[in-house]
Amino acid sequence: MSLQAIVLSLISDIDDPAVRMDISSTIYFLRDVYLDGKLGEEELRKELREIVDTVISATHPELLPEERKKRVDDLVNQLMRAIKLSTLRIRALSRFRSRYRPEFE
Repeated sequence: MSLQAIVLSLISDIDDPAVRMDISSTIYFLRDVYLDGKLGEEELRKELREIVDTVISATHPELLPEERKKRVDDLVNQLMRAIKLSTLRIRALSRFRSRYRPEFE
């Protein structure tokens, strides 16, 4: 599933457009910071977990703690996979750019 589809499924139960926009823009911001190499994979996972847990707690208060944890873990894993897939090419290019760029002296 694409990053956009996962984000939309996460925020689908939120009625307020401003809150929906804040959540989605925060996730995309984190993706961009990760892409720039200023945020490690574990830090990204931690930040996403906090966001997803907050959203799930607010939208599904009826879930038992174990159910909520499982849903949060599933969504975080989906988000991580989608972010890695959507940034794969750019991350590879930035990692190997200096090796293949001709040096001009």
